Amino acid sequence: MWAALNQLNNDVQRELSNVAGALKDADTRMAGGKGDVWCGPTARTWASDLTGAAGDITKQANEFAAYVRQELASQDKEVTQSQADLERRLLSGRMG
Repeated sequence: MWAALNQLNNDVQRELSNVAGALKDADTRMAGGKGDVWCGPTARTWASDLTGAAGDITKQANEFAAYVRQELASQDKEVTQSQADLERRLLSGRMG
């Protein structure tokens, strides 16, 4: 379990900046509805929604990363062979 969570943690940490920046370019180009891609009252409303979504996705990604770190910290790095076998079965879906 520790190894699987450690790999997930590494993957999440590596992708955090990509997720956080996923909507930043569009948000920047919209410039609050006054940018070079679209302007006017509808654009301002949509831009406000986009800004909120950009903040939400960053917040959610950071919360997920914190959750994974917390779960990783709660696992023993080394376990007995029987515990490792049980965890392998759980991870493979053979036990629920």
